[in-house]
Amino acid sequence: MEYKHAAKIQLRFVDTDMLGHINNAYFLTYMEVARMSYLTEVLGDSVDWKREGIILAKAEVEYKIPVFIEDDLYVEIRVEQISSKSFLITYRFVKRNLPHHPVAATGSTLMVCYDYAENKSIVMPQAWRERIVHYEPHLSASI
Repeated sequence: MEYKHAAKIQLRFVDTDMLGHINNAYFLTYMEVARMSYLTEVLGDSVDWKREGIILAKAEVEYKIPVFIEDDLYVEIRVEQISSKSFLITYRFVKRNLPHHPVAATGSTLMVCYDYAENKSIVMPQAWRERIVHYEPHLSASI
């Protein structure tokens, strides 16, 4: 299935380990960078992040091939599923500097809609749902 959104990741020397690989711990940070880029594009200014927002409930990463500082790394991202209070995001870490753009890792995060003032989960605001489904047409069949 298609990943419409991609975020270019600036790899830094500090992200590397003793073998010159990008350390696995940074992949969660790269997912966050891609997620915020996606949410900014798709939801725009429809979110009052101080009142309502999202929290990370679960994160998974599966590493396939090493990433090095000289790689041209992009994180492709899409919403895979939406439920009443949460949504599942999937990620692909793609090395665009190599032929056939190999996938270095894949991942997912379960995001829960959250009211920070009340400190509890909430039903996804209708405006968010509509914007995500408009951007991700494959979701319309499951809603």
